[in-house]
This record gives sequence, C-alpha cells and structure tokens, in this order.
Amino acid sequence: MCRMIFAVGDINVKELIDDFITLAADQNEKHEKNIDKVFKHGDGWGIAYFENCKLKIFKSIKPVYEDPQIERFRDLETHFLILHARKASKGRVVLENVHPFELKMNGQRYLFFHNGTIKDKLVYDKKFIPNGTTDSEKYFYYLLTNSNGNLNEFFLKSRLEKVGNYTGANFILSNGAITYLTNWYSENPKYYTLKVLRKPGSIVVASEILPHYREKSWQSLENRDIISVNTADLKFRRLENKYVD
Repeated sequence: MCRMIFAVGDINVKELIDDFITLAADQNEKHEKNIDKVFKHGDGWGIAYFENCKLKIFKSIKPVYEDPQIERFRDLETHFLILHARKASKGRVVLENVHPFELKMNGQRYLFFHNGTIKDKLVYDKKFIPNGTTDSEKYFYYLLTNSNGNLNEFFLKSRLEKVGNYTGANFILSNGAITYLTNWYSENPKYYTLKVLRKPGSIVVASEILPHYREKSWQSLENRDIISVNTADLKFRRLENKYVD
C-alpha cells in the first residue's frame, strides 16, 4: 500500500515534493484507510527522475516526512519525476523492498512502482531473481514475463486479467521514454483510484488530488484503466483510446 505521483513535462518539483510529503504523512484526502485512524506511509520512499539526460533513482528506508535527504531534490530541474511512499504489507522495511524496482531487459531499463497487495502466488520467468521479499517485486517480474521487451497496453491487460487475488494492482512501469500506469483494484476505491491532471505542457497522475493543484480539473481513472504517457510529446493514451487527443 503506497502513495504515488508521476509527473512529466513542465513541472514544479518543489511543489510536487511538498505534496508528496503531505500525502505520505496522511495530511491530505480522506479515504477508507484513514476514516478512524492516521494512515501514514512511512516505510521508505523512492524517486526517479531525469538529470543530464540520464534516468536516475534514489531510495531510502526512512519516512519521507522525517528524512532530510528529500531536501536535496527540491532544486532539481527535470521534465520527468516519479515519487513513491511505501506502506509495507509484505516484506520488511529494508532498502531491497523500497520502490522502485529496477531491471534491464533487451537493452531497456525498466522501473516499477506498485500500490496494493498481490496475494496470488505469481509465476514468472526464472531469469528474474528477486533482491527483496515483496509481492511488488514479484509482480513486476510477472508483468514482464513473456513480453520479450515489447510492452504495450494490450499485453499488460492480458497479464493483469490473470491476477485473481489482490487488493490493489496499481502500478507505474517506465523505461523513461514510455510510462504505463494502471488503476486496477478490488476494494477501497477512494484509496486506490488514481487521478489525472492534464495541463498544457504537463501531465500529473497521483494517488490523491495534490494540494498545490486542488483547484485544477482532475479526472479520476476508472477501475481497470491502463494508460500510457510518452515523455517526448506527452501523448496520453488509454487502452480503448478514450483519452487520445
């Protein structure tokens, strides 16, 4: 269980980091998980971004709202940013279990972030060897199995439809050029539903409507939506082309 933000284009990194910390500290929206209690996401955090044309990542096991290391990223000048705060459901709080998970396959580098719990025992290619103990990392490898590096919305949907026992299967899967995101859950729609903000020159997808952009026109994805975003031209596609420009 996690909070996630994906942003591409002309973006304000300082505002996004502020909002990310607010989400992780459970100081933003009400949902099924925090009706009668505080529900912080404090079991580590990760960031992915472009700097000098290189895709970089950083991970920490500390709660992002208590970790001074987040401050080093406020002055980033980047057109691509992914943020993830973990609430552990499977696996200890160790760096190997903090998102993103990373894999190189067929010359492509893939990063993976997940929100939810996969209860199925997923079968994946034996060439993928987990570094940690989370369901999320195994889910990553399951999605890539048999893809031969040729990912698209149709292939991902075929893999998702075979997952039977889960709370949330939401993910962000990116090679830096194309990012796939899915809104796929079996319970707690307020908690799991991803929201999209499209403005001229930028796209933001987040677990919650972000405080700095609360008055903007957000659109909630429907359950079982799969979308893709092209980093270069911001082309935004849904599996059935509902959102294609």
